[in-house]
Amino acid sequence: MTRKIKHLSPLSQLRRYPFWGYIKQYPKRYAIGLLTLGLVDLINVTLPLLVKWGIDAIGPKNTKQLVWASVGYLVLMILQSYGRYLWRIYLMGTSHLLVGDLRKKMYAHIQKLPLEFHQKNKSGDLMSRVTNDIESVRMALGPGILVTADAVLMLVLIVPPMMFLSVKLSLLAFAFYPLVPWITKRIGNQIDEIFGELQKKMAGLSSFAQESFAGVRLIRSLVLESETCRQFRALSEEYRDQGISLARWEAVFSPSLGLLTNLGTFLILLLGGFDVLKGAITIGTFVAFQRFVVQLSWPMEAIGWAVTMHREGFAAQRRIHEILEVPQVSSVKWPSEKPERDSKNALEVRTLGFHYSQLEQAHPFFLQLDNLQVRIGQKIGVVGRVGAGKTTFLNLWLRLYEPPKGTLYFEGKDITSIPLDELRYQIAMVEQNIFLFSESVRGNMQLGLNRTLDPELQKIMKLGQIEGEVKQLPKGYETPLGERGVTLSGGQKQRLALVRALVRQPKVLLLDDCFSAVDVEIESKIIDSFFENYKDLTVLFASHRLSVMSRMDEIWVFDRGFLVERGTHSHLLQVSPLYQELWSQSEREVEREKMGLGEGELFL
Repeated sequence: MTRKIKHLSPLSQLRRYPFWGYIKQYPKRYAIGLLTLGLVDLINVTLPLLVKWGIDAIGPKNTKQLVWASVGYLVLMILQSYGRYLWRIYLMGTSHLLVGDLRKKMYAHIQKLPLEFHQKNKSGDLMSRVTNDIESVRMALGPGILVTADAVLMLVLIVPPMMFLSVKLSLLAFAFYPLVPWITKRIGNQIDEIFGELQKKMAGLSSFAQESFAGVRLIRSLVLESETCRQFRALSEEYRDQGISLARWEAVFSPSLGLLTNLGTFLILLLGGFDVLKGAITIGTFVAFQRFVVQLSWPMEAIGWAVTMHREGFAAQRRIHEILEVPQVSSVKWPSEKPERDSKNALEVRTLGFHYSQLEQAHPFFLQLDNLQVRIGQKIGVVGRVGAGKTTFLNLWLRLYEPPKGTLYFEGKDITSIPLDELRYQIAMVEQNIFLFSESVRGNMQLGLNRTLDPELQKIMKLGQIEGEVKQLPKGYETPLGERGVTLSGGQKQRLALVRALVRQPKVLLLDDCFSAVDVEIESKIIDSFFENYKDLTVLFASHRLSVMSRMDEIWVFDRGFLVERGTHSHLLQVSPLYQELWSQSEREVEREKMGLGEGELFL
């Protein structure tokens, strides 16, 4: 019995409220706002009594009573106006503080989610959750809590004075209110379901628009403008139809509740009017009661509005929590013990077995590597057919995918025991598909760095064979690159990405086919300068263009997730049929490039 009472206690019910976790972050602000709202509502139910008092003073010509009623009405109206200002600050304002915290929390959480999550979820859907869904939560935490509390307080405060004035008329006013719970549950459930579908439609629409804008060059080159417009129109119409369906249910809600109040008003006007004619109640009482009934219409409208906002907020909250509940890539503190092995190895692989959990069983991929070491300053080439596991292998070192514990080691430490920030400061990566922000050249090169790079940056720019082209820009290093570096060619983006990685002064550099769009001659110059100036930098270089592999200290040949051959370029040409095949293909590609036009030296 004790457990049941505890379960039904107001505090227990409040803690089960889906938004309680947010409210308890700012309890004082919500408390002040609700207390101020209560004062405003108390004044609100007092005003009709002053009106009654003043009207009843007119008949007997009681001037003193009329003046006191008027002055009291004026003072309370001033207090009520100030109170309304305060609850807007402490209730509506706090909702903005809460969703500001939630938005920052969600952004930080998404930044630390594994790469697999981003591969399975569209960017447009994530944008919808951090914008539209969070705004729906704000509406529930601000206006939603406000109108709910206001409606409850008004219903509680308004009943005693109404019963005091006339029990009969009070019962008539509330005659149809038992229908309210049924209407609220029936329509509220529909709003909840339809709003969830509406948000999914918005996510799909946002994703399609984002992909279209990002791929506008391809769309135009393939003359797909009409087709993409048709698809966007179809998605837009689906969202519109879902929105209209939601609007219909919301449109039914408040008028239905308002009708119940108006039916009570009809009975009071008819039967209460007869009571005035018979002298059972005074005109002042009748007028005051009518004002109370008018005030009752707001709680009914507020209930409909509050249910709508809370239902939408609950649906949005579920979508937000779906993201927040996804486990982050673990980030741990540095282990206090020394590295397991004191050696000259920068990287080490010990019995690595990795597979993608999201891939279907019909297309399994498994990366299996054993007993590999990379000495400090060693340059390792990684080659293989498409899908052999080269990119996966490089991504594991940055923990873009989480490797099993005890498999990959950096300077003798298990990389799963190293904080992500520290690991990624020590190991840099340049990928084939480059992302540049719509910042200046300098801003892109020193992302996340707190030191001045001018002398160092110019030196590395020369190494990357890009300094001359940057100086030709209208503002040099301060020239904005446009969204995703749209003003640059593919090869120029790749060279800037190499510079961006080198200015971080990493101990290990991972290169994933990062010169695929660079002219062969320019690539050769970069490699020559690179080997001359970065002799102590450890490098893993995965590439389909094998012309640089002769410069590598050792080459690892991957095939279907396994290391099948390893050795120098000359050795592999003699003993490895797979490497011979890859070399022949690479040479043919190089010849075709030389016969065609190389990468231009001018910015597009």
